[in-house]
Amino acid sequence: MSTHINTNVPFTVTEHVSNANGFLLPHNLYSKVKTVATYPIKEFYLQDVPDLEDFKFKMHKNAFLNDELTIQAQLIKKHDNGYLVNVIVTKPKSNNHHETICSALFGFTLDKEYLKETKTAC
Repeated sequence: MSTHINTNVPFTVTEHVSNANGFLLPHNLYSKVKTVATYPIKEFYLQDVPDLEDFKFKMHKNAFLNDELTIQAQLIKKHDNGYLVNVIVTKPKSNNHHETICSALFGFTLDKEYLKETKTAC
C-alpha cells in the first residue's frame, strides 16, 4: 500500500462519558475508538464495514472531565485477508508534546462480497 489514509477526530470528555469523579470511562472511549477505526477503510466497502476480525486496546493514562482529546486513525496495512487500522488517542500536554491516552490496533476482514468495484456508465 503506497499511501496511508489518516483520520483525526476531536473528542471531548463530558459528564455523559465519565464517572462521578470525572474519569473517562474506558468502555465509552472504546466505543468511539472502534467507530473512528472504520473511517479510513469505509471507501473500500460497498456496504457497511464488516465486523472486527481482531483487536488490541490498551489504556495508558486516564482522561478527565473537559479534556480535549484527538483520536487519530491510520490505515497501516492492507493484506490479502483484510485491513489493519492503528488508532492513537492523545491529549495536548504542552507546546508540541502530546500525552498518549490509549492505543489500539483493529483488524477488519476483506470478504469478496464487500469489496467495492469501480464501474463506469456507458
